[in-house]
This record gives sequence, structure tokens and C-alpha cells, in this order.
Amino acid sequence: MVSLPSERALTRVIRQTIYALKRQYGGRVDLYRLNDSETDLRTGVKVINKDVFPIRQAIILPNRISRDIVQSISQISANKKFVYGASFDSGKRNFILDSRDLSDGFQIKNDDWIVYQNRRYDIEDVEEFEFRSGWIIKAQEVLGRPVEQIYIVKADDLLELESEASLS
Repeated sequence: MVSLPSERALTRVIRQTIYALKRQYGGRVDLYRLNDSETDLRTGVKVINKDVFPIRQAIILPNRISRDIVQSISQISANKKFVYGASFDSGKRNFILDSRDLSDGFQIKNDDWIVYQNRRYDIEDVEEFEFRSGWIIKAQEVLGRPVEQIYIVKADDLLELESEASLS
């Protein structure tokens, strides 16, 4: 596929800007994708099959916490004086991901979610940059929701090779 010089120049500017933002506002996030889930009807055990895509440097923008109020249909009908409802705190955060941090052709779906600092953010909206150079993700965290995080442990991170043993 042949691209115009103006497209190459614009792609270079976008990539340089993403790189500069990653250096200033970068942090580790994990992008999760649900593949399958099954529930054994006899035992009640739920088996969840999901993939995790660790991203070492994602651009993380500040969190906005707001109180959302959900009310029943009685608020709408007939101006009832006694209304059932609930309020909960939710945080909204924007993430910017570089397309080079994920495999070629990767598509982010609204059913995916992001884990950042042991908090789960459900994806509300995904906008793709020009020339598939990255994504802006608008995500919402409901405070108190279980994270169900996968921890990736490598043996080379745990072993110290400087220790010595001697026979006495």
C-alpha cells in the first residue's frame, strides 16, 4: 500500500506526540478481553476464559469522580412524593493507547476493560486515531466492583542470581 508524503508526515507527527505524552503521563495498564464463560449447573462454579494484554506505557489522564443517581420510574410518572432510587460513585478516566504496543490489526471492543492500579475501568467509547496510530478510550470505574485481575509472574523477576552457597 502506497501512502502519500503528507500521510507519512502526519503519521510521524502523531507518533512523536504519542511518544512525548507516554513519557510524561505514561503508566502500566492491562487490557482484558472476555473470550468465554461457563457455569457448571451442578456445582455452580463459574469458569471465565479471558485474555490479558499488558501495556507498559499507556497515557493515563486524570480521574473524574462523580456521583450518579438512578431513580425508578415513579419519578417520571405522576410526580410521586415517595421515590425509590440509589446513588453510587463512579470515576471516568481517559486512556490513550499506542497501536505499536498491541499486535497488528488489534481491535478494541466496547466489551473489553482496562485495569489500572487495581481498579477496573469498563470501556464506554473508543476513538481511533488517523492511520491506525492509536486509540483514545473513555472508560468508567464503578467504585467497589471486583477487579478479577490476572497477575503475570516471571521467574526471572523473582530470582536473585547473586546468592552463593557453600558446603561447611
